[in-house]
Amino acid sequence: MADVGAEWSAGIRTPDQRLRVFVSSTLVESAAERSAARAAIEQLRLAPVMFESGARPHPAQAVYRAYLANSDIFVGIYAEGYGWIGPGMTISGLEDEFERAAGMPRLLYVKSPAPGRDPALHRLLEKIKMGGHAAYKRFADADELRELVLADLATLLAERFDGQRGATRTAAPPAPATSLLGRDDELERIVHDVEADDRRLVVLTGAGGIGKTRLATAAMERTAAHWRDGAAFVDLSSTTDARLVPDAIASALGVVAQGSERPVDALHRVFPARHQLVVLDNFEQVLDAAPTVAEMLRRAPRLHLLVTSRVALRLRGEREIRVDALAVPPAGADIADVARAPALRLLVDRVGDAEPGFALTDANAPALAELCRRLGGLPLALELAAAWMRLLTPEQMLAQLYERLERPSALVDLPDRQKTLNSTISWSYDLLPASARRLLDRLSVFAAPFTVDGAAAVAGGEEAAVVDDLARLLDSSMVGPAERPDGQRAFALLEPIRRYAAARRDPADGALDRLHQHLLDVLRAADTRLGSAELVLRRLDSEQPNLQVVIDRVGKTGLDPGPLVRALSDVWVWMVARGHLRQTSELWQRIAALPRDRLRTERDRLAMRWLTASRLLNDGEFTQMGGLIDEMLPAARRVESPTRIALLLTARAIALPHSADEDFGEALAVAADADDPLVPGYVLSHYGLSLAIDGHLTQAEERHRETLEIARALDDENLRAEAHYGLAMDALLRADPDSARTDLAAAVATYREIDHLDGLTRCIGARSALALQDGDHHLAARLVGAAAGRRHTVGLTPWPSVSELERRNVAHLTAVLPAAEFAALTGAGRDLTIEQALAP
Repeated sequence: MADVGAEWSAGIRTPDQRLRVFVSSTLVESAAERSAARAAIEQLRLAPVMFESGARPHPAQAVYRAYLANSDIFVGIYAEGYGWIGPGMTISGLEDEFERAAGMPRLLYVKSPAPGRDPALHRLLEKIKMGGHAAYKRFADADELRELVLADLATLLAERFDGQRGATRTAAPPAPATSLLGRDDELERIVHDVEADDRRLVVLTGAGGIGKTRLATAAMERTAAHWRDGAAFVDLSSTTDARLVPDAIASALGVVAQGSERPVDALHRVFPARHQLVVLDNFEQVLDAAPTVAEMLRRAPRLHLLVTSRVALRLRGEREIRVDALAVPPAGADIADVARAPALRLLVDRVGDAEPGFALTDANAPALAELCRRLGGLPLALELAAAWMRLLTPEQMLAQLYERLERPSALVDLPDRQKTLNSTISWSYDLLPASARRLLDRLSVFAAPFTVDGAAAVAGGEEAAVVDDLARLLDSSMVGPAERPDGQRAFALLEPIRRYAAARRDPADGALDRLHQHLLDVLRAADTRLGSAELVLRRLDSEQPNLQVVIDRVGKTGLDPGPLVRALSDVWVWMVARGHLRQTSELWQRIAALPRDRLRTERDRLAMRWLTASRLLNDGEFTQMGGLIDEMLPAARRVESPTRIALLLTARAIALPHSADEDFGEALAVAADADDPLVPGYVLSHYGLSLAIDGHLTQAEERHRETLEIARALDDENLRAEAHYGLAMDALLRADPDSARTDLAAAVATYREIDHLDGLTRCIGARSALALQDGDHHLAARLVGAAAGRRHTVGLTPWPSVSELERRNVAHLTAVLPAAEFAALTGAGRDLTIEQALAP
């Protein structure tokens, strides 16, 4: 028998086997700093590994190398001394320890100021900086070092734990590139309240720019291990309509509404099963959405919300925590007192990020302290000032600040947040080089987070120059990191900045034309031949808001809509899977509003009619759809590709089953000449269902097996799910419940991966038929109700083949259950969620 314990022994530590943190520094001069590092490590219940821990009967080099080899994390502390160079060595033990720690996480700290620093240590620090494999932070004294080590170790542990987290998709906050300073007490209070089971709504209030967002993201990091389904960040800064808050949350979390399902309904569908923290940032712009927040909490008993807002939400159970400004240096303080002030520490740290080597000195201390006082200890203002100081000395910055603050529009206590922010934006904007300003103006055409490729596309210049200017915009906080459904590294403009830049963009600069072309390129790169690969679907999800901007612009101008309509018709798989080809879809409504009299070619007109036919099919208007295809086919046979002709014939066969055999047969013959290997798979899938209904079960299974082979060869998830669904129905019709169970489980799993609500609803109907064969009539009846309830909620209409299969199932059930009992059971089933209906 296998030794089960042996499988786990390597991964299970005994209580004494805590993570070991090696502390590297010179011993005598850094004694206070080593003591501070030890205290931070022990506060986290980790094991400090210190050279001075005890005398050993071995050479010093052997001891520290052995200690280091048995450690998990490296902490390097550097002051003035380079350290001892042992016999036979060309570098000091200090540098040797750093080099030997290359394979483990390294946290490095440099004391500043250090006027007597050894040139050899200066060379080592330059080597670290130039190597690009590690970075260091500066500290002034042992107390500050202790805070840095404590925060950085906690963050490191959270990051390592996050790498092992489960599959629930969450939206990450903007990644903080700097440490949180001067906020330990507030952060501890926030973490305590956020994790409390009786405090599921915590609201951080305070003035704009006070640091609410930074504290919220720090709380997310600190509590990461507490949430089974992770923590998610939702930026509401660009959402000014309270009705769109559910849309923003769903978009951030990757929750996709299907058909007529509203985003809030989609959230109510997924949240009840989650133990999760969701941060809602900048809520003051959408206070009318507070009842929506309350309803989400009521429906999801393990959901916790952390909200940042200038105004409290005034909801029952709300825990308000006010965030105040950072303490500033008192007037007339000496340099030691100035260095301890949190506002000054933040300013110096951030200036050092922009200007390596920058430090507090006797010469610049008065100007820096006065800057902190003038800015009221406001973290956002300090961050912006630090960024500007790449170009200005503290004294120059102070002089310019004074002039700006005399302007009425620049007063920080004005109640109009937008005006105050516009003044700040204008100031940052003026400091940018002309090329960066021009890029910012052009980036304002994006309605959703964009990639570097997207930025280069709309900028219209050399990509290298665009990347340089984008980096400048990131450095100046005019552009920030953002999340996209496709997971690509992305960036976004906050809405006030976007509007500011849009107002300054030259309408004749061609940026909107280039966005139009960029979206055409995206659509063409994701055409039907790539099927429903998850990355393709997510890429189109990511660009949907930008696509809507382009469609609206085409509709309002005299532009030719033909190329756009053709490209849209080639991504029909995405549009079907995401529910966009339904009358209630916002995207469809925009497409339908395009002026058809401006479609110049027959192929353009056929592409629009193909989209219309697909919409009619998905909305259950089968007769009208069949008639439209009858009108289209003569022209399509003349000018369209075999792929499109095969799809038209298949769609008519689905809608009008009486002519299905003839249409499916011709569709297969035409598809054989198509350059799209995916199309035969969809023809075979639907043909198989038609054959199964007519009782030709062997032929039906053959068609579905062929479909599955094509899906596997192309790695197409939607087609794979359709094949498994078809095979499950074949098995049910031949009374083989075990085979049906296997294929139905595969279909459900794959439909879930691509969030295909229509497919999952069909699987509920199939599971009802399976329950009937298992003899569980009550479950079968409840699932009939569940399928009907989901379709009613979302606005789904099953294909005629699916309707026929489900009609037969209902006929069997009504033959064995009394009418009243059947009605009661189906009525109860209508309240089941998809997850409940498909639970094992």
